[in-house]
Amino acid sequence: MEQHHLGFFRRYIQTPLQGLFASTSQGEMHSEALLRHTMREARKKVAWETPLRDVRFVVIDTETTGFQPGDDALLSVGAVEVLGSTIQERTLHSLVRPDPMQSIPQAVVELTGIRDEDVQNAPPLRDVMLLFLQFVHDAVLVAHHAGHDLRFLNAGLKKTYKAHLPHRVLDTVDVARWLHPDLPSYALDDLLTLYNIPVRGRHTADGDAQMTAELWHCLIEQALAREVSTLGEFIEQVVLSKRA
Repeated sequence: MEQHHLGFFRRYIQTPLQGLFASTSQGEMHSEALLRHTMREARKKVAWETPLRDVRFVVIDTETTGFQPGDDALLSVGAVEVLGSTIQERTLHSLVRPDPMQSIPQAVVELTGIRDEDVQNAPPLRDVMLLFLQFVHDAVLVAHHAGHDLRFLNAGLKKTYKAHLPHRVLDTVDVARWLHPDLPSYALDDLLTLYNIPVRGRHTADGDAQMTAELWHCLIEQALAREVSTLGEFIEQVVLSKRA
């Protein structure tokens, strides 16, 4: 990978790169081997009997040019590590250079602050996908309205590595519906207000991931207060509430 891409990663991720992206065929082979290893680990999944406080979650968010992965592009990825209910210092954020390049709609520029010139020299999708997988590893993924983020991440993985995310995924909307079945709205802004979480960097991948991680902290603490002690019990309660 070109040197300015490496510098870009160092500014946007708080975890070592460990020489992942050498700009040689050997580097590409290393990347493929790392991908296979990471996917094998992710497929093992976290055991259901794991204490909820010991589960490693990664809260994710993306920004995109629209809603259709086939036509629209992934612009940025954000992720925050959470152990049980405790937010960790490890975070990831990277802009993504669309392939092929496309003009970012003005409405998206105004919403996210991401401009064409911001992504022109950003890391390519292939590199960001591998970096994302290394960061996530075998964690349980968490997102607010997770379907949108997963569609774009899986489309990116399919395009670059013919792969998809095998991870368990939990949606904060589903958990909030279980804990608060009578709320008039489960929009992120309304849940942030409910839990008195300050709004910072809204509609940015890193800002939304951080605020969703703070929301996740509150949701997990409430689950623990209800004497839900393992990941399996937690998932069962959420699933049963959706069927009620």
